[in-house]
Amino acid sequence: MWQRSYYEARDHARARGGLRPEHGFPATSFGLGEWLYNQCTGYDDLHPGQQRLLSDIGLTRDSARAARPRRKHMATHFQNVLACARAFADTHGTLVNATADTVQDGLKLGQWLSNQRSKDRAHQLRYGTPSSRALALSAIDPWWNPPWALEWQRSWHQAHTHVQAGHALEAAAGFPGTASALAAWLTTQCAQYDTLQPGQHDLLALIGITEDQARGAAARPAENEADFATALGYARSYHATHGTLATATETVHDGFQLGRWLRRQRQHARDHAHRGTPPSARTKALTAIDPWWCPPWNLAWQRAWQHIHDQVQAGHRLDADHHFRSFAPAQRTWLRKQRNHYDDLHPDQQRLLAGIGLTRDSARTRPLNPYAETALAHARAYAALHHTLAVAYSTVHDGFPLGRWLNDQRQQALRETTPSARHQALTAIDPWWNPPWDLAWQRACTRACTTQTRPHGVPADVRTWVRAQHAAWDLLRPEQQKLLTGLGIAPGTADAAGQRRRSSRVYPLSPGLAHARAYAAVHSHLSPSADTHHDSFPPGPLAGTNTPQSPARTPGPHHQPSPHRDRPVVEPTLAQHLATHLPTSPIDPPLRPGPLPRPPAMDRAATHPLEHPPPPAATPPHHHRHPPQ
Repeated sequence: MWQRSYYEARDHARARGGLRPEHGFPATSFGLGEWLYNQCTGYDDLHPGQQRLLSDIGLTRDSARAARPRRKHMATHFQNVLACARAFADTHGTLVNATADTVQDGLKLGQWLSNQRSKDRAHQLRYGTPSSRALALSAIDPWWNPPWALEWQRSWHQAHTHVQAGHALEAAAGFPGTASALAAWLTTQCAQYDTLQPGQHDLLALIGITEDQARGAAARPAENEADFATALGYARSYHATHGTLATATETVHDGFQLGRWLRRQRQHARDHAHRGTPPSARTKALTAIDPWWCPPWNLAWQRAWQHIHDQVQAGHRLDADHHFRSFAPAQRTWLRKQRNHYDDLHPDQQRLLAGIGLTRDSARTRPLNPYAETALAHARAYAALHHTLAVAYSTVHDGFPLGRWLNDQRQQALRETTPSARHQALTAIDPWWNPPWDLAWQRACTRACTTQTRPHGVPADVRTWVRAQHAAWDLLRPEQQKLLTGLGIAPGTADAAGQRRRSSRVYPLSPGLAHARAYAAVHSHLSPSADTHHDSFPPGPLAGTNTPQSPARTPGPHHQPSPHRDRPVVEPTLAQHLATHLPTSPIDPPLRPGPLPRPPAMDRAATHPLEHPPPPAATPPHHHRHPPQ
């Protein structure tokens, strides 16, 4: 650390000459000057090598003893500045005329006085009494820090100078012999005499305006129509150049103090509005030039809005989704402030902001961050390739977890009430990125849309899905029905070849029907085992093959029957004949629990068919054909 500070001092000495320790290192920065002074005060305790390095830049043992601190002596400095203030007051008669740019004897007196006013207000707010420095300045000018606006005090000093020159202020005559601006100010003070502070009353009395004279003053400022027409011409010229009349008070246009003149006109317009009287002709003339020349909000706000409005008109895009990145830093800060406090603005301010593109919706929309911009780029690329953003959670696009990010966005869309720029951008990419139905349905709909024009036909899974939509049409949402209609899928447009074909062929009665009747009459059921025979006819296989199936298990048109599980559909006529020979009520159970009686057919041959194979079944005549198995 010591070596780095030494190098900084060495470079400074090479660039700007000697360090001049006897004057407190005046050309150095505050930190470097403090470090150099500390080396001088502890010179004897330094390492001999450090002393040699300091000697190379002019800090010998003798110069170190003569060094002065970098920090100025506050009391001495205040006395020097006070002398400059006294010299300024002797020349101008007051300290309030020192503006921020005023320099006296090489010192920025105006800025220093502004700092002292702020410190004195804070001191009085905390302790209730003026500070010692404020008392010293008050000895030079009692009104150097008045409790009212400095502009009022400057105007009073101008009137006081006019009176000291031997001129009288005739309030009843409209203050003849004074400048137009001064006459307007004096008339305004007379009109607002009752609202002034007691200290202001005392100052006005010093220049000859008492309460009685104020009440007898002319009602209008001593500004004739010719003067107003001239000033209005300057106002038109300024508006043509800058597009606004929301000028600062110190604005000067072509040598004319337009800012001060407009300030007086605003005061007159507000007085009329406060009294409830209609606007004057002068107010209407200025409103015709600029409708917002006297807005109900701060003029600085109006100037900032006008500056951004001019840039928007020149082609700048108000990109609220990206933190207004096309504007300068100060303008970006102003725009972000308007967006954050949009609801607190005046309705007319909101309308002005809407004119440059900052609406209520865009103000409430959260902007995009760099990560969201990267995610949206992947979403656009994926949608361009796959025509949908209804992706699964595990979807990854070029190393980016697109499925997980989209899932997070859907969850946020459910929770948030304020629209997000991310969600609006996703909607622009795919309107159905967050559908109210299942994502799998949306993916299937996209697949049906993209496979309609395939040269080799629609895939089988798409045809199956389309048939399912026909079957569940009434259960779909209106938006889903609209999407399907756009694909040409609607009720009544199903492919006839794709529907289940129902057999209408009438088969002849089976020869085993008589055996089934006889077996049911003896055993009261038609549920024999598969190897049961009745009069050399096997009714077991007949009943097994003619068991009706549930409609839910009826094979579809693309279903391949299994030889072990699927059975053919029962013949309707045979089923009706068999149903007439079955008991209408279940068989009564035994009175006491116990083993059921063994059916007559359950003999050794039935339980062990391999030991006693059944006789061959009778071959039916050729003119009788069974239904297909």
